Amino acid sequence: MITVIGDMMLDILVRQDTVHYATDSEGDVDLRAGGQGGNVAAWIAACGEQSHLIGKVGDDPFGAYLIGEAEKRGVKCSVTPHPGEKTGRILVMVDRNGERSMIVDRGANRLLSEADIQGIEDSRLLYISGYTFYVKETRDAAQYAKREAGRRGIPVAVDPSSLYHLRFEKTGFISFLEGTTFLFPNYEEGKALTGEEEPARIVESLRRWVPHPVLKLGEKGCMLFADGIIVHVPAPSAEPVDSTGAGDAFAGAFMAEYQRTSSVLKAAQYAVGVAARVVQRVGGQPEIK
Repeated sequence: MITVIGDMMLDILVRQDTVHYATDSEGDVDLRAGGQGGNVAAWIAACGEQSHLIGKVGDDPFGAYLIGEAEKRGVKCSVTPHPGEKTGRILVMVDRNGERSMIVDRGANRLLSEADIQGIEDSRLLYISGYTFYVKETRDAAQYAKREAGRRGIPVAVDPSSLYHLRFEKTGFISFLEGTTFLFPNYEEGKALTGEEEPARIVESLRRWVPHPVLKLGEKGCMLFADGIIVHVPAPSAEPVDSTGAGDAFAGAFMAEYQRTSSVLKAAQYAVGVAARVVQRVGGQPEIK
């Protein structure tokens, strides 16, 4: 089983070609289950492995919807609705190239505490979203979960999650990486962490802190350290429609395949294929089977 600790959010997806300032603009608006924790957990289950999600939602219809959507996708939820608090929501604006900009209201996600970290003892791998570390209110929960995993010999994977937050929390985040096995930064996050610009040098520099950094390179695939050398794994060609959740799908698929094979290279090859399929559709989670 792979346990995920991270946000559950209602994604409000807005796709538009042109925005007319201070007046009407035509576009497509859709509501979907999202959040980095929810996305990663859903993709782990979709890739055939047991998935366990620890998170927080509000005591409202949106919270019930997110829990229901996760369970329909085969995720075991340890998610507590918090009375009097609203469920987190995120406005995702997708441009004509499939790139996204986001406005975030984390809502109940800010209330995750040490008391909510239950059931990780049976996990073979623990994933912690960087958002859980960045927010002061949830940082203790992230650090507690990481300590408990270390005490039990459970490998830990971390995602930097946000270039914006990383710029302000770089030193603390690097300290948080101590004892971590996997790190899933994208190119800009890797560059911010290391000060390097060449992907291979970023990977080499990241290995100061984690044995297995996996640098996500979007349409160019990923780069990682495998079998004693730095390896570039190209992505299949894809026509991007919506990049929402592609990095989360990559992380979920990587961990699922690694759990099956114990090979970082096979995991990376599998993950770039899954992520390439995700960007060709709308939404950050797999379809319900």
